[in-house]
Amino acid sequence: MSAVSKNRLSKAATEIAKGVYQISLPTPFTVGDVNVYVIEGQECITLVDVGPLTEEAWSSLENGLASIGYRLEDVGQIVLTHHHVDHIGQLEKVKHLSQAKVYAHPLAAPYVEQDEEFMQFHDEFFITLYKECGLPEELLSVVEKFRRMMATFQEKSKVDKSLVHEQALPHFPEWQVLFTPGHSQSHLSLYRASDQLLVAGDHLISSISSNAFIEPPRDRSMTRPLTLVQYRTALEMCAGMDIKLVVSGHGEPIENSRELIFERLQKTWERTNAIRRFLHDGPKTAFELAVLLFPLLYLKELPLVISETLGHIDLLVMVHQIHVQNKEGVLYYSL
Repeated sequence: MSAVSKNRLSKAATEIAKGVYQISLPTPFTVGDVNVYVIEGQECITLVDVGPLTEEAWSSLENGLASIGYRLEDVGQIVLTHHHVDHIGQLEKVKHLSQAKVYAHPLAAPYVEQDEEFMQFHDEFFITLYKECGLPEELLSVVEKFRRMMATFQEKSKVDKSLVHEQALPHFPEWQVLFTPGHSQSHLSLYRASDQLLVAGDHLISSISSNAFIEPPRDRSMTRPLTLVQYRTALEMCAGMDIKLVVSGHGEPIENSRELIFERLQKTWERTNAIRRFLHDGPKTAFELAVLLFPLLYLKELPLVISETLGHIDLLVMVHQIHVQNKEGVLYYSL
């Protein structure tokens, strides 16, 4: 192992508020390190998120806990901010060692448990969606690639109990659970009113705008959720709260959260304006618009750019600024 790698694995936890520690874990993903949090309580400690299933992330988690005098066996409960693999991959290893209870939004469960019936529906949903977006046939393999990524960096586990919006976190009455969907359908955050601290997962990140990922509905009888509309609404909820400090799943703490939220909300309308400009010369599919919006990124991060493009299309359709027409199973958008 190189000296650089050893240094990355020896990072100490950082106390970012009273009784709250941040541990940064390396990931194999473009987003970089993921931050997990230790919250001290009178009855037990809570671990918020666990990182991806890699040896480096496991060593970093053990070392981070050791730097503040804890072992994985000391974790009494685990809270998942959402179901993405960089946040939940090594859950089963942590759960097996600690015997901790796992709390999450109910919509996280089929991803955490890798429920085969749901995941089959998940794959079918995306094949249909991507065909409607006008993706070339050779790019549909991105669905299979996603499943391989889950299999590589996540071990099947189980959620023990669901959390409800505005309930007190079990064993931590000073902490309130907030549902903040948009980046994922299962996303939740934790708020402590005494010092106005928000543990926000990927809901709000300092350096990058959180992608509102398109996801299948909870069952086949429902239409897909409008994830960017959800995300904007959850951001507006947080903008109306008294928050002094936001700590996130990636990047640095945020002290000017209200300012940053308003900036992010405005940027969504800037992107919708770009889409309208691209439609001036005629109808286009979501894939064609994604290529125009993200010419250097679309092949590398296809699910991300399709989600970003569709989210802004949803906004435009919702406010009747563009029209949609189905031509032989492919959706075309026009002014």
